[in-house]
Amino acid sequence: MNENISNCELDLPYPPIKTEGKNLYFASLLTNDYAGAVSEMSAVTKYSFQHAVTTDRRTAEIMKCISLVEMRHLGFLSEIIRDFGGNPRIAVQSGCSTVFWSARYIAYDTDPRTYLRGNLSDERAAIASYRSRISQIDDRFVGKLLARIILDEENHIRIFSLLLEELF
Repeated sequence: MNENISNCELDLPYPPIKTEGKNLYFASLLTNDYAGAVSEMSAVTKYSFQHAVTTDRRTAEIMKCISLVEMRHLGFLSEIIRDFGGNPRIAVQSGCSTVFWSARYIAYDTDPRTYLRGNLSDERAAIASYRSRISQIDDRFVGKLLARIILDEENHIRIFSLLLEELF
C-alpha cells in the first residue's frame, strides 16, 4: 500500500473541543457544516457508501479511513453546537426553521473516477465553508478547531487527487 496516499490521518493533535460560551447564532451557523448538503454527515455517509461499492481493496480501505476521520469531525461539531447551547440533531437550523439531513444529498456514483471528482469538489466546498465560519464565529477555541479540520480536508483533497491520477 502506498503510504503517501493511504495515510488519511494527519499526525497532528486537535485543539480542545470547547467554546468560550453560549451563542445560539454560532451554533446555528455550524449546523450547515454538521448536517447540510455538503457537511460532515454527508461526507461520512458518502465515503462509507463508496467504501462499500469499491471493488479495489486499497481504494475501499482509503475511503473507509477517510470516512472515520469525517466521523470524528462530526462528533467535534456536535460537541461545539451543544456547548454553544444548540441542539446537535442531524439537521440544519435556519432561524425558526429546521431542515433534517437527507440521504438525497448523496451522489450514489459507483465509478471511482466519477465519485473522486465529486469528492474533490465537496472537500473544496467544505474548506470554503470552514474558512467562512472562522471569520463569522468570534470564538478562539472554535477557530482553532476549524483550522485543524481544514488541514484534514486538504489532506483528503491530496489523497483523492493522487487516486484520480492513478486511474488515468
